[in-house]
Amino acid sequence: MDMDLNNRLTEDETLEQAYDIFLELAVDNLDPADVILFNLQFEERGGAELFDPSEDWQEHVDFDLNPDFFAEVVIGLADTDGGEINDIFARVLLCREKDHKLCHILWRE
Repeated sequence: MDMDLNNRLTEDETLEQAYDIFLELAVDNLDPADVILFNLQFEERGGAELFDPSEDWQEHVDFDLNPDFFAEVVIGLADTDGGEINDIFARVLLCREKDHKLCHILWRE
């Protein structure tokens, strides 16, 4: 895969894209009670945080997760507004290179 450092999504674009994908697929992949909880609590305690891909993605994908081109977005709820997300609903792996649309999601069980 040839990727261009100058053709990447910004961090904000990456967060927005991951959240949009999450919203589109959540109803089909989460327990209905979790969807209701997330929707009710997101305004006060919800968030999406951007990270370099964690090592455990290697169990799910078979390619190099160069942090220059791949990001992990954790979506969920925190105990307090602005706190660390500790109630995770999804972990989204995205390719940030604009010409390589790739997304994997690990959903809450």
